[in-house]
Amino acid sequence: MTQTATRALLGLALFTATSGCTTSGLPGWFPVRWASEEERIGRRPSGDARDGDMRAARPGPAAAGPDRPADPAEALYRLGLLQADPTSGIRDYRAARATFTRLLSEHPRSRWDAEARAWQATLTDLLVREDEARRALLRLQRTEEEHRRAKTNLDWLRQTEIDQERRR
Repeated sequence: MTQTATRALLGLALFTATSGCTTSGLPGWFPVRWASEEERIGRRPSGDARDGDMRAARPGPAAAGPDRPADPAEALYRLGLLQADPTSGIRDYRAARATFTRLLSEHPRSRWDAEARAWQATLTDLLVREDEARRALLRLQRTEEEHRRAKTNLDWLRQTEIDQERRR
């Protein structure tokens, strides 16, 4: 089995396994919170000078509590899932891949290791395919431009030939 086929099967299995999961109703302990209406329109609560529509809490024991995970690996994993979710408002496949890479480097033996590797491989493949599609689109645009120039040149040559015929 080729590496591409293996990745495709792994991606399909991963998406099938997580298809019942949703990131729309995030639990309260998830380390990202959405900005309030006041923050979105520019009024900040006193003492809060940070920008952005979301805030990432620093994972770790300081953030742990009854509503927050004590496991920073889990926080990174869930952040990666949120970044990889195409329906989330913060979908960014490159950032998701970087988050899973960070999880694997900082917590190599966590319980999220296997899933993070699968997501990392799937996102790598997706990003490679996006880059290939972008390059193919650029090639197509260059070809279309060359076609327009060739058509213009052909029209000019035809007109030149007609003009020469008239002079004879």
